[in-house]
Amino acid sequence: MKHKIFFIFPIWVFILVLPHHSQPKYDSLITSIKELANSEKINILSNLCWEYRSQTPRLAIQYGLAAIDLMGSGEAQGPKSEVFNYLGIIYGNLGKLDSAFYYYNRAINIAREIKDSLQIAYSLNNIGDYYFKAALYSIALENILDALEIFDKLGNEKGTAYTLNDIGEIYLKQLDYEKALDYFTRSGLIRFSLNDGRGYAKSLINQASTLAKLGENGLALETYYKAIEYSRSSKYIKGESWGLAGIGDIHYERGMFSEALKNRLKSLEIDRRIENKYGEIMNYNQIGSIYLEKNNLIEAARYLKTAMLESRSTGYIDQLMINQDLLRKLSLKQKDYKNAYKYLESYESLRDSIFSLEDANKIADLQSAFIAERNEREKEFLKKDVELQKTTRNYLIVIFFLIASAAVLLVTKYRSEKKINKELQKANDGLNELNAQKDKLLSIIGHDLKNPAGSIRNFLELLHDEFDDLNDGEKKEYINFSYEASKNLISLLSELLEWGSLNRGLIDIEMADVDINEMMSGIKNLLEPSAKEKEIEIKVDNCAENVWTDKNMLNTVIRNLVNNAIKFTGKGGEITISCRAYKDSKIISIKDTGVGIKKESIADLFRIDKSTSTLGTENETGTGLGLPICKEFVDKCGGEISVESEVGFGSTFIVKLPQEQHSSL
Repeated sequence: MKHKIFFIFPIWVFILVLPHHSQPKYDSLITSIKELANSEKINILSNLCWEYRSQTPRLAIQYGLAAIDLMGSGEAQGPKSEVFNYLGIIYGNLGKLDSAFYYYNRAINIAREIKDSLQIAYSLNNIGDYYFKAALYSIALENILDALEIFDKLGNEKGTAYTLNDIGEIYLKQLDYEKALDYFTRSGLIRFSLNDGRGYAKSLINQASTLAKLGENGLALETYYKAIEYSRSSKYIKGESWGLAGIGDIHYERGMFSEALKNRLKSLEIDRRIENKYGEIMNYNQIGSIYLEKNNLIEAARYLKTAMLESRSTGYIDQLMINQDLLRKLSLKQKDYKNAYKYLESYESLRDSIFSLEDANKIADLQSAFIAERNEREKEFLKKDVELQKTTRNYLIVIFFLIASAAVLLVTKYRSEKKINKELQKANDGLNELNAQKDKLLSIIGHDLKNPAGSIRNFLELLHDEFDDLNDGEKKEYINFSYEASKNLISLLSELLEWGSLNRGLIDIEMADVDINEMMSGIKNLLEPSAKEKEIEIKVDNCAENVWTDKNMLNTVIRNLVNNAIKFTGKGGEITISCRAYKDSKIISIKDTGVGIKKESIADLFRIDKSTSTLGTENETGTGLGLPICKEFVDKCGGEISVESEVGFGSTFIVKLPQEQHSSL
């Protein structure tokens, strides 16, 4: 055993000292440790994987994979879960989010199998980080809060600090700066107490970034310099890059563009060296923005186009959103108004998907639920403690008939409260639904009305300011853009009024025998010009039946469904409208060969509080109200509406109307 100890000692000295000078070569290291036991090799390779995750990530991956190979399918499943998490973190830093997600899932599956709570928590936190980087903030928070609960139960302060920091980052992205700063500060205090220099540096960087957002530039600058100091002393290279980038941003805000550029270029150089892909993209965007301010449009275009390509290939949606807004500004400076409008539409679409009202509400709900659950646990513990003391002190003087009386009273009170609570819950559910509908309506009025109105204003402003400099073709193009935006505005107002009238009971139902063939022919003639623009053929098949329904409501439903089919069907596609009798019902179907609908989205298509507007195959816009209105109209007529769809293979919307013998009435 002695000779093995003497053999291991120089290897560990080699590993611990080397990071300060150079990185160990993979082949030479493998040769050096080949005589060691497997468990010792695994330990060394795992530590090196983590040690070099920021400095030389691809070498770190080699060490991690070598450790996994040595583990095989034997007993070392705990370390395997840990190394899979390491690999996921490294791939995430490299911008390979799909690979990161793959390794995080392998890590959590193993951890759950062996009931390793600590690795389950780290895996959940890492999965949350994956969703955060993909700009899916509510799902990210859900996973991170689950991780925080486990870390709290284990009393693991290091893990708790990680999760608090990540929750802060979500609130920072959601522009809730006060909450973000609170979480960063709490995370930093824990990391400082644990003497975790690297983690403390990261918390300081986030605190500084939030302080800058709150307008505290002086304090933010001081905090960035402190973060850089801790980053350098703890060999946290990425932290130094973040710090330089933040200092550059403060110089930018102060109009010191040369200083801002110098710091950002230093940050970019570090991020390229350590392959920190997210940092690279942020720097490309910000450097492009600085060159825009300096009016160097060639350099601005070079950096911003690089940022666009990188953010699209990696899936960093938040940076793509920032990039599209900067490219819009660049296009305006270049007087390329067509591209400016294209980038504006892309920016607003990305912003809506990232900062949706539903997402913000879900984040608030998750946070409230977590706090409520924690408080409830604490109250339950205190309650039990008090009850125990009370019982111990008073058990000798408790009289049987008082206990019986109390029990009767409690049962009576419980039954009464249960009944009241049930009624309150029922009323509350109805109120929640009404509030959801109100929020949706306010969201549409606040955003969807603003967009087309804003577009009209922007193009008219361009025409007003640049009229003499524009040629006839450009003038016509901007007038066309304004015309299309005004059509969208009128369509939205019409649907809002229709939905409002329906919900206030202002639309009467007039049931009658309706010639469905005549109705379908009219709808086809009305919408065929729009279909022909996309080379789509509309077919009306077997619609000779009469249908007992409200004519105006059914017309609105079918028109909406066919219009939707045109929107989501590509050039050369086909739409078929058909009608058939089935038992005591008439079935009307609208089938298209379009893009189809994801299974997880189908359940929310007809809900007013969940519906969203999606761009069509040629970027056609909508309101998100059409399908919920269709459902309400069909419901009013006593029918049902459903959809069958597969992504890439089109959709079929089915309207089923009951056909009892009404025609004799």
